[in-house]
Amino acid sequence: MSVETSAFWAFLLVFVRCSGLMLASPFLGAQNVPVKIRVLTAAAFAVCLSMVVRDKVPPVPQDMVTLAMAVGYEAAAGLIIGAFFNLILQAIQMAGSVSDMQMGLGSSQVLNPVSGVPVTVLSQFKYMLALVIFVSVDAHHAVFQAVAASYQGGGLTGASTYRSAADLLQTFSLLALQIAAPVAAVSFVVDAALGLINKAVPAMQVFFVGVPAKLAIGMTTLAVTLPALSVGVRSGVEHASSAVLKAFGAGN
Repeated sequence: MSVETSAFWAFLLVFVRCSGLMLASPFLGAQNVPVKIRVLTAAAFAVCLSMVVRDKVPPVPQDMVTLAMAVGYEAAAGLIIGAFFNLILQAIQMAGSVSDMQMGLGSSQVLNPVSGVPVTVLSQFKYMLALVIFVSVDAHHAVFQAVAASYQGGGLTGASTYRSAADLLQTFSLLALQIAAPVAAVSFVVDAALGLINKAVPAMQVFFVGVPAKLAIGMTTLAVTLPALSVGVRSGVEHASSAVLKAFGAGN
C-alpha cells in the first residue's frame, strides 16, 4: 500500500465524519447554510485532520463490504457528534416553549429559519440568542475539537453511545427546566394571587387583568434572568464535549 493511498483513505474517512457533522451540528447544520459551504468546510477540516489521525484510522479495506461499513461508521460518528451538540440548542428551545406556555403565548407560532419548523415566540427568541452565544463563546471550535478527540478513543460502541446519550438527555432536560424556572415560578405566583383575588372579589373580571399581568411580569423576569442563558450554553458545551469523549471511549 503506497503512502498516497493511505493518505487518501484517511482523508476520505475524516471527510465522511465531518460531512455527517455538518448535517447535524447546531451552527453549520442549519437549513439556510448553503451545501457548498458545508462541503468546503468539511473538506478543509478533513485535509488538516487526516494527516494527524492517519495512524488512528483503520487500514485500507480489500473488499467493498468492509469499505461500506467503514464509511457508514464514520457517517454515524459524525452525526452523533453533531447531534450531541445540537441538543444544547434544543434544550434552550424547550425552555422557551415552557416559558411561552406559562405566560400565555403558547398559541403564538413563528417559523424557525434554522430548523424550518414552526415554534413559539420565546422559544424562537431563545434559540436564536443561544445560537449567537454559541458562536460568541467559540463553541463551534469545541465541536471540531470533539471530532479530533474522538479519534483518540477506542471507537463507538452501542453501550457507550446509549449511556452517553441518556446522560446527556437527562442533563439537558434539567438544564431546560432550570432556564425556564424563574418565569414558571413567577407565573405560578401570579396565578395564585389572581385566584385569591377572584375569591375575594367575585365580581372582578380576573381573566382580563391576569393575562396582561402575567405577560408583563413574565417579560420582566425573562429580561432579568436572560444573562443566565450564556451560562447555560457554556455548561451545555462542556457536557456535550464530555459525552462525545465517553461515547468514543476517550473519556473516563
